[in-house]
Amino acid sequence: MSGIEGSRGIMVSEIVMSSTETKVARLVLAHHAFVRALAFKLAPWPGLVEDISQQVFLEFLAKQEKWNLEQDLRPLLATMTRHVAARHWRERKRAMPEVMRELADYVRELAEAREAPAYGDEKMAALRMCVQKLPDKGRTLLELYYDAGISTVDIAAQMEMHPNAVCQALCRLRGKLRDCIGRTLSQGGLHG
Repeated sequence: MSGIEGSRGIMVSEIVMSSTETKVARLVLAHHAFVRALAFKLAPWPGLVEDISQQVFLEFLAKQEKWNLEQDLRPLLATMTRHVAARHWRERKRAMPEVMRELADYVRELAEAREAPAYGDEKMAALRMCVQKLPDKGRTLLELYYDAGISTVDIAAQMEMHPNAVCQALCRLRGKLRDCIGRTLSQGGLHG
């Protein structure tokens, strides 16, 4: 057996394993409503919402060692939910008559359109404009985190900051960007 035996005869590796399992279980519970709501939007029909949600978490758990559990998992889970829902659409469509397939595609397109706001291009343009207004250090933080995909710990080391300071700075920057985008769009967008 590998591991170090503790004073009560419990293997330390078992304690670490159960701690990791507990953390993953908490994350699954914390994100269940998010995944279920997205699955409801994307499901071929409401009866498959639970199937899609369960499949997302099964796939998440099967690959849990690949994920950084310290980051926000919503983007990852949203992508996984989209993929699982798309698989369900494909599987269900195979057995449908042509007219039903066309209707299913139309419903899927409506669901995707609901997910992406109609003013997305204008919102992205406002975001770019607002990012340009930020100080150089703020832009650098955003580029490292979002464009380069570097973790907050690595950014902290690179910029000689504390990891918590990086997280706080990113949170403040997101707030500033949210406010700036809101002001820009409420003032008639980029054209007003």
